[in-house]
Amino acid sequence: MPQSTQANRFLAARQHDLALEVANRGKLAIESYWAEVAVTTVQAYQMHEFHPLHPDLEHRQQAIRHGQETLALAAQLKAPRILTVCGFGQDIADSPFERTLDFFAELGQAAREKGIEILIEPLSSKRAAAMTDPHEIVHLIEALHQPDVFALALDTGHLLDSGFELNQFFAQWQFPIRELQLKGPASAPPNPTLPLTQWLQSLPALPDVLCVEHRQPVSVADFEQIVAWLRQSIEVLL
Repeated sequence: MPQSTQANRFLAARQHDLALEVANRGKLAIESYWAEVAVTTVQAYQMHEFHPLHPDLEHRQQAIRHGQETLALAAQLKAPRILTVCGFGQDIADSPFERTLDFFAELGQAAREKGIEILIEPLSSKRAAAMTDPHEIVHLIEALHQPDVFALALDTGHLLDSGFELNQFFAQWQFPIRELQLKGPASAPPNPTLPLTQWLQSLPALPDVLCVEHRQPVSVADFEQIVAWLRQSIEVLL
C-alpha cells in the first residue's frame, strides 16, 4: 500500500472496507494491528528463504519453525489462514513431492490445534524449480487428506509467468480456490486491461479471498483506481 505510514494504511483500509494480508518477515509487530483492521491472511514470507525443498537440512528445519511461528501470529491476529509455498529458487533437494508432503503433514498438526487453515500457493516456473504446476498442488492437498486444514491459493501473476492463458485455464479449472491473488506478469500491479471479470465468471465458485499483491510501488491515485476497478469487476458478478 502506498500510504506513507502504517496508521494511514489502516485508515485507507477502513475507508475502502478492505482486510489486509500481512507478511511475516520475522519481525511482525502484531500489537499495532489489534483493533485497527481485519487481517484475512498471514504470509509465511520467509519461505522464500526457508522451505521444504531447500537442499540444506537446517533450512528445511527452519521452514517448519517459521511455519509454526506464522500460525501463532495468525492466531493472535485472529486471521483464519496462513499462506505458504512449497519451495523457492532453482537449487532444490531431491524428491520434491515427498518432501513437501512430509513438511505439510507436520505443519498441519499445529494448524489443526489452532484452527488455522494453511493455503498452499504454486509459484511460477520462473521462481521455483519444482511444485509449480497448480495440478501438483491439488495432488498434494488431496494426498494430505485434511480438507479442513489445507486449501489452494492461486496467483494470476505466477500463472501468467508460467505461460497459462487464463481465460482457458479458469474455464477448465474445477478445484476450489480459497484465495486468488491478483497481479500482472512479472509481479506488476493489476490493471483494467486484465480481464478479471471474465476470469471470475469462468470459475466454478468465487474464491473466499481476492487479494491484490504486487512488488512494484504505486501511487495513492493508482491504489484508489485499482480498488475502484476491482469493486466494479466484482459487483458485476453479484
